[in-house]
Amino acid sequence: MSVQLDSDFASDDRARAEIGAAVRYLLRDATGSARDEIVRAITEMVREVASGPLAPELPSKQPPVSGVIYKDFVIDAYRRDADRWRATIRRSNGKKIRIVAPPSVRDEVTTTADAITAEKAVEFAKKAIDAGEVI
Repeated sequence: MSVQLDSDFASDDRARAEIGAAVRYLLRDATGSARDEIVRAITEMVREVASGPLAPELPSKQPPVSGVIYKDFVIDAYRRDADRWRATIRRSNGKKIRIVAPPSVRDEVTTTADAITAEKAVEFAKKAIDAGEVI
């Protein structure tokens, strides 16, 4: 079973749609008193959630990845959106980075493709370094 975090919903309407779908699923074959019991259980669950803390401490789906040392660089992954991760690359000695295409010099560079996990974002950054895209 997976845990849906509040921030994973695109909007209030999307959250309501997911709740509605879950209720319809639970009631799909229920009739009579069995249906009434399911409705009572759902209502009690909503009351428990509403009376509890607004932002429960749930285990993170994925630990943040930062400060990864790779060759002469430091890679930090960050979450842009649900399941969308990027990584920044900077030199460990603080010097500027040369980017091959388009040619430029910067303090740090960010990967251009979204990754589904922080580890994948770090992997993308390592591949960019290995390919010579970042010097």
